[in-house]
Amino acid sequence: MRRGKVQIALVIGLTLIIMSVVAFVFSLAAIQRSAEVARRFASLENRMLRSFQETTSELTSQVESLRSLLVAGGILEQHIVAREFLQNAQRDLDIILTELQDSSDRPYFRVFVTGNRDVWIGFKRRAADGTYTFQKNFSPGLSDEKFFYFKEPLVETNYTIMLSREAYIRTASPENVYLIFSGFDSGKLVVMPSVEVSNIGQRFNLYIPGQ
Repeated sequence: MRRGKVQIALVIGLTLIIMSVVAFVFSLAAIQRSAEVARRFASLENRMLRSFQETTSELTSQVESLRSLLVAGGILEQHIVAREFLQNAQRDLDIILTELQDSSDRPYFRVFVTGNRDVWIGFKRRAADGTYTFQKNFSPGLSDEKFFYFKEPLVETNYTIMLSREAYIRTASPENVYLIFSGFDSGKLVVMPSVEVSNIGQRFNLYIPGQ
């Protein structure tokens, strides 16, 4: 009887020892797992920090580059000034070349707008055309454009517009629009009679030799 009790006590003791060993092993594994997770987290944190620092450095460099472009006298300002100079020079040259074209056998007309507001005017080679050959809002005063309706201009510029003797004209404010015709050693000044003119040759009795 006593021997049986001793055996039971041994079994219980061994069981407790085994459970303690197993618990210790699991504790070591948990500690190692926690350490591994901590190392991975630290590595991820370091990578994120380096990435943030690199991005910040790149943005700072870009901001400095942009600032150097925007400052007075910077590259951007120099580019804008040079571009405007070239555009103005081209525009001035086009206007000069347009004004010099005054050959009697190449009749044309110009637009003169009265009042103090811009006026829209559209031009077609013929009334049946689906789209306008030229259209814009004309400022008060004499237009830079010359509209040729018989022969091509001697020199084409941005201000020489080729139409035809059957040209169609439409405007939003006919009472403010005058047309100044010049050619074949004669000229005339007419006001737009209505919102549209379907055929300038017929409406304004434009003279063309041999026609």
